[in-house]
Amino acid sequence: MININLVRQYLFCPRIVYFNLFTNIKPVYPKQVSFGVEYHFLQEKLSKNRKFKKLNIQYNEVILDKFFESEKYGIQGKVDIAFISKDEVVPMEFKNILKKPSFSYIMQVVGYGLLLEENYNKDFKRGFVIYGNNLKFYSFFMDDRLKSKFFNIISEIKNIENNGLFPNSSASDNKCLQCEYLNFCDDRF
Repeated sequence: MININLVRQYLFCPRIVYFNLFTNIKPVYPKQVSFGVEYHFLQEKLSKNRKFKKLNIQYNEVILDKFFESEKYGIQGKVDIAFISKDEVVPMEFKNILKKPSFSYIMQVVGYGLLLEENYNKDFKRGFVIYGNNLKFYSFFMDDRLKSKFFNIISEIKNIENNGLFPNSSASDNKCLQCEYLNFCDDRF
């Protein structure tokens, strides 16, 4: 099973996927990762009492920090938060960022939405990335283009997994400098 977090990592740099799948390297994460973990923990705790009215979602059930898997798609992951209504699932991801979320975060939410859609047998029509301290959010509607892009990335990750070849990287110097595997990826600098 492919963990949905690898989709985000693949979009940052495919080599991170390789290091995760084939090495026992214990990465040293940059400081912003620990800030992200703290932010995530705080948002999860606060979400137990929030109503999320400004998102305009009618729901019957809220799911927090729950693991799902899909044999059908060969994916798995832990959903930060999702709202389940009579006819739809609405996944959300918490991110400790200051601006509009990157495409990699959207792809992560797409993966969680597909997991929820299968597990609850309800439509996945929209998703959210929640960021900032005052519940800023980015919303998107699910469409065939996003679904196709997600499955193309899953296919690329499976290709790395099946072939075991160290992938090329098009990561920028800026990305490399914040990567936990920089010291092991010695052809970049």
